[in-house]
Amino acid sequence: MNRFLFIVGLLLASPAMAAPAPLFVTAVEWAQPRTGAALMQHPALVQVMGELRDGQRLQLLYPGGDEGSLWAHELQAWLVALGLSSQRIELLPGSPREDAIELRVAGVPAAE
Repeated sequence: MNRFLFIVGLLLASPAMAAPAPLFVTAVEWAQPRTGAALMQHPALVQVMGELRDGQRLQLLYPGGDEGSLWAHELQAWLVALGLSSQRIELLPGSPREDAIELRVAGVPAAE
């Protein structure tokens, strides 16, 4: 029995089982002059857009308050301008960081 629990513990601690590292757009990055080309090269945006599949949504978890809400709406507007449907973007308060918007892919991808 102890051996079984040990193996289960190893599997649960395995990097393959770990949640992916969170992706952020920080306030410092956002303070830079923005262009469509620059946003299309932002590492976190490139990664999350590469992970986004049909039937999934992009969640933007923003810092609370008016400033965080305005920031999230501005990022959403840029993403829509770059071709992502606004129906696939979900704005949610509750970023774990006060200086960053967290990017998450949510939902089950459509069957191929």
